[in-house]
Amino acid sequence: MPFPLFFKLILYLLVLDAFGALYLTGILSWPALAAILLAIAGSWWADEIRARIPHYRQLWDVLTGVFLAYGVLDLLFLAESFMAGVIHLLLFLLLYKLYNARSHRDLLDIFILTFLQLLAASTLTVSFGFLLVFCLYMILGVWGLILFHLKREADLALPEQSRELLARPGLLAPGFLIESVGVAVASLVLTLAIFFAIPRVGRTYLPLKAQFGTLTTGFTDRVDLGAYGTIQSDPTIVMRVSFPEGPVSPDRLPDLRWRGVAFDTFDGQTWSLHDLTRTPVRQTRDGYFPVAPHRWGTPFLAYEIFLEAIGTEVIFGLPRVVTIQGRFGGLAVDAGDGLNLAAPPTSRLRYLAMSQPERFREEQLRRPVTPGDYPQEIREVYLQVPELSPRLRGLAQGLAAGAATPYEVVRRVEAHLTENLRYSLDLRRESGLDPLDEFLFSRKTGNCEYFAASMAILLRAAGIPARVVNGFQRGEWNEVGQYFAVRQRDAHSWVEVYFPGAGWVTFDPSPRAAFEAQVFGASGRLGKYFDALRMRWNRYVIDYNVGDQALLAMNLRRQSLAFRRSMSQAWDAWSFQLWRTLRRLWRQHGYALGILLALLAASLVLFRRIPLSGIGSAWFLRPRARRASVAFYERMIRLLARRGCRKPPTVTAREFAATLASRPQLHEPVRELTALYERVRFGDEPLTPSDQQRAAALLHDLATAPR
Repeated sequence: MPFPLFFKLILYLLVLDAFGALYLTGILSWPALAAILLAIAGSWWADEIRARIPHYRQLWDVLTGVFLAYGVLDLLFLAESFMAGVIHLLLFLLLYKLYNARSHRDLLDIFILTFLQLLAASTLTVSFGFLLVFCLYMILGVWGLILFHLKREADLALPEQSRELLARPGLLAPGFLIESVGVAVASLVLTLAIFFAIPRVGRTYLPLKAQFGTLTTGFTDRVDLGAYGTIQSDPTIVMRVSFPEGPVSPDRLPDLRWRGVAFDTFDGQTWSLHDLTRTPVRQTRDGYFPVAPHRWGTPFLAYEIFLEAIGTEVIFGLPRVVTIQGRFGGLAVDAGDGLNLAAPPTSRLRYLAMSQPERFREEQLRRPVTPGDYPQEIREVYLQVPELSPRLRGLAQGLAAGAATPYEVVRRVEAHLTENLRYSLDLRRESGLDPLDEFLFSRKTGNCEYFAASMAILLRAAGIPARVVNGFQRGEWNEVGQYFAVRQRDAHSWVEVYFPGAGWVTFDPSPRAAFEAQVFGASGRLGKYFDALRMRWNRYVIDYNVGDQALLAMNLRRQSLAFRRSMSQAWDAWSFQLWRTLRRLWRQHGYALGILLALLAASLVLFRRIPLSGIGSAWFLRPRARRASVAFYERMIRLLARRGCRKPPTVTAREFAATLASRPQLHEPVRELTALYERVRFGDEPLTPSDQQRAAALLHDLATAPR
């Protein structure tokens, strides 16, 4: 491919790569994206367009004035953020340069503008795709800058011949591309080393634009039964849960539920949290929020959650969260034991939590209970029911008839719902009945919210305190990255029942697992690999902080000490073994070794008495001295090459000097340096101090000679 075409192609690929980084930010709308791409594509023929439009320059002056007026309004009022306005300005400047590039300075400005676009995108996106864009930019940038340097030097040194020189075949050999990729990889490695070494301050990225995911049911302050029609089956991942204390087998954690918000009031159609009281949690000096007291004798489970911004201030965790650590502006516990931030986060949230999962023996729950055993505040809030139909009350009384304990009633209700009703995502109403009556007696199909709401109301009608909880179910285990990937479609509802002496206990009447295994299935292996890469990008780049840096330094120091210890032990073992071997050889062959050592010492003494001007000097020292003595001539060749005067390998030194006769400012210093070179190189005469000074002066004259 000819040099001019290849350089132009690399330049436009660099422009498109930087534009791809801006696409990841979501700042530009689809019409704007299409318009800018068309404008970039049209600039490829800018020279032809310039030749056909009579007042091309004046047209761009008018466009610049119009955009400057718009740009002021955009930065002050129209843009979603200040950075968005800056990006709009960068895009206009880039298009201006693409359509009006004539000089080397214009080309350099294009390189700078693409870098500024990449830098602006880095503050607005946390997408894993940015890593791919950045790596491609490194390779294209190295290629582009090297080609730009070649073009600039050729145009300056030989302006009349540069086009012909750059168009020669073989100028861009495959080795050039391979070596430049090596330079890009080395630059990327150095960049990563600097990234992990520089001190961390504050947040690791700047969320200038809030991007919320789809708001799923269960993460507002109310839930309306039957108001959503066919619920979503969105596979978008909303959070990833890993276990920093080591790999955890998913088989050991079969019934995980990521608890969000609990509801205490039902009016027949809507569940809501009536008591809006929130108790702030005071943060300790070490950055932890003690949410609940520890229970002695119950094991802990530590986990780390990366929660996407889904437009809710609720944060999720396993029941029962004891402590939590994260960059929160504030944390509060609501009346339903849910964890809430002061406002919905505008970017991905990372936090560490420690829970004591429920561990109850059935003997604890099977004890007989009287209504007086329930605390008054529990009876007042969690036994509330709306006006119920006779059929529903009759079902509740029938399921509770003859039961000796509340636990037996709970199991009966759970079994009735699981065995007699089916799980479905189709929630179309088929009658004018109340939602629960239609679900229990008519349609007999529904989603997890219907199952949970029905169980809670049936238990309350039987005098057992219960509440509906919304959150996410377990999610899909990613064995590549060793974490749970929780998706939008994993949004789930279940029931918590209160038992005196034990507290709130989780029950799930929804037969959802079997349904989802048939409908959704498991993700492919390739998709898990890509998601594991995104997880590592988020963990070790986006959310890399001073704590991670300190941990990395400690691990490196620990590994360094272990390596030094192992090397010391290996040296001790090797030296001991060597000493034993030498001692054994001395005992067995002492006389022979003595004679050998004496001969070696005598040969060294004899060698030291040989004069340096003898054979050794001629064989070893003289070539090195000769190479050093003609270094001034090699320096002269490099200076001339920069001026476009390259010495062909088939031309002698004197013939090459003669070719410069038409350029006296170069010919005289070259002629004298060539004579000096021939005297040293072929006359076997060393350089005197005066010769060295003269050569240095001639090289200086050659370097400063006018072009």
